[in-house]
Amino acid sequence: MPAEGSARRRRRPADSDGRVEHAPDRSGGEARGPAHHARGDDGCAPRAPGPGPRGDDRRVTSSSPAELAVLAEGLEFEYPAPRRILALKGVALRVPKGEFAAIVGQNGSGKTSLARCISGYLRPTRGTLRVADTEVWRLRPAQRATRVGYVFQNPDHQLFRERVWDDVAFGLQNLGASPDQIQESVEQVLRRLELWDKRELHPFQLSRGDRQRLAIAAIIVMRPQILIVDEPTTGQDMARSREIMDLLARLNHDQGMTILTITHVMELVAEYARWVIVMHDGRVLLDGPPRQVFSRVEELRISAISPPPVARLGLILGLDPLPITVPEARDAILRRLSV
Repeated sequence: MPAEGSARRRRRPADSDGRVEHAPDRSGGEARGPAHHARGDDGCAPRAPGPGPRGDDRRVTSSSPAELAVLAEGLEFEYPAPRRILALKGVALRVPKGEFAAIVGQNGSGKTSLARCISGYLRPTRGTLRVADTEVWRLRPAQRATRVGYVFQNPDHQLFRERVWDDVAFGLQNLGASPDQIQESVEQVLRRLELWDKRELHPFQLSRGDRQRLAIAAIIVMRPQILIVDEPTTGQDMARSREIMDLLARLNHDQGMTILTITHVMELVAEYARWVIVMHDGRVLLDGPPRQVFSRVEELRISAISPPPVARLGLILGLDPLPITVPEARDAILRRLSV
């Protein structure tokens, strides 16, 4: 059995927050739910989380630490010398287990720093951060693997074996799984992600979309409770992007896995996320269900976030409830015309 934490690390170019990226330890993540905090009448509060899936399909969830995937209070993170950059400034966040949440904001807003703290790759400088009711950064890589998994923006940064099969099996081998367990789990995941027929190929023989699937497969084979995916649709057209988002939605729905995705594509946020966390200047500026977040024009303007075109049209036309997808806009306009 390989030593704990022996998963290979490789230095990478700096990411959007200015850090150097490392390949993950293949030991990672945790699961489920929306975010809670005091809210206004519309259910959406600046600088605080709140519960409920997208739109009007809201649900009440417990705010006890045991029921939360992520609990942050006064969370700060400062990059050490010589940079001395305070990337997170008193973040308050509650994400219940089983949620599909999107973290949005401009480059440098703190999105990736927050995700890296949640994943355990960065240790908070101050404040409270509990992931699956534990301080995840204190855990050994093998322990962390079953709580939170992290998929980098560029899948090529975490693929390094000679075969697709070997890349998926690597994490389980580090966790000390038996050969039978590895065989069963790897086959199950490869079939689920439609990579089984490509299991003998070198990872870099795959398309960009398939390499993204492979990077996800290499993490979820360890059954993390939370899966963090950084910009999963970068460099892909909308059809391929939806395939990746469909995959994440199935993991969320079928396995109860909490999904936290970082993205700049608001159309996909509207279609897939049940909760949106808007970051600005190292803080949570706004969070709530997409319909409510996209209606908060002034706060979004501060963070330089533009609602999807459909939502902007709905705001201009004064449609209520605000449509955030094309089918919703079509139905709302037809209802108005029929009056």
